[in-house]
Amino acid sequence: MSTNLPETVVDSPVVLPAPPRVVDDLARDLTHAAAAVRAVSRAGRSGGDVSVAAYTAVVCTGRSAARALEEAAAWCGQAPEAEVHSLAWARVPGHRDDVFEYRVTLAVSFPDHETGEHTGDTHHAPR
Repeated sequence: MSTNLPETVVDSPVVLPAPPRVVDDLARDLTHAAAAVRAVSRAGRSGGDVSVAAYTAVVCTGRSAARALEEAAAWCGQAPEAEVHSLAWARVPGHRDDVFEYRVTLAVSFPDHETGEHTGDTHHAPR
């Protein structure tokens, strides 16, 4: 089990206040999604469609590539209902000039509460 994701069991619904950073991230993401929609030009396109989706991004960080992947696997294990649509990999500067950290960013969605269906595309292999 990941030390960053403690297991908590509660008997009643819990309402957690959203930190300002989460609210700011959501506003920024909606602004970027709106800009992406405005950038779609109907002129000069043929043979395809463009859609804009706002998936939840889960960022797992580690001091090594293996640790970042372990964190991502631990998160997936604790959120079995999540559908992973894509992932991105990055090595970024750490807290010192000679230190790097590794990030795995998962674009995920969760099933609709009414229908149980996932939104968005996922890969399906030929049968």
